[in-house]
Amino acid sequence: MPTSGTGTRGFTLLEVLVVVAIAGFMVAIAAVNLFPGDEEVAKRESGLLALALEDARDQAWFGGRPTAVSIEDARLRQWRLGAERTWEPDTTREKALAAGVRITSLYVDGQELPTNTRLIFLPDGFGVPFRLGVDVRGLPRAIEGDAAGAVRIVQ
Repeated sequence: MPTSGTGTRGFTLLEVLVVVAIAGFMVAIAAVNLFPGDEEVAKRESGLLALALEDARDQAWFGGRPTAVSIEDARLRQWRLGAERTWEPDTTREKALAAGVRITSLYVDGQELPTNTRLIFLPDGFGVPFRLGVDVRGLPRAIEGDAAGAVRIVQ
């Protein structure tokens, strides 16, 4: 802090402007990271949904039992085929879809099915190709799975 000729202490206008500019720059960077745009949200949410499908696939592969996923009532549910040959929900792997995420279509082996149909993964690692249409904040995305078990996001 410089002193003036009268003995009072203070900041120069230039120092105040530099501090305000630095603070404004930091707020701008924080705002971009704290409030992501629709495109970033769509990428993140469709990625999380694809990871959940890969998790179900992996559960079938490594668990040695068929695993299924259903999406209904804005929730993703994972199911395991039980000893009695009935589907049992795996409540530890259930999760709510984020606000603004909506399933628009489900195609399995090229045939359109209701969006709440269970998507089944077999323990042999091979499956039937599927395409899950997703709308995130008005931006369309799709998650595809092929017969070899690969899951990917397409726009």
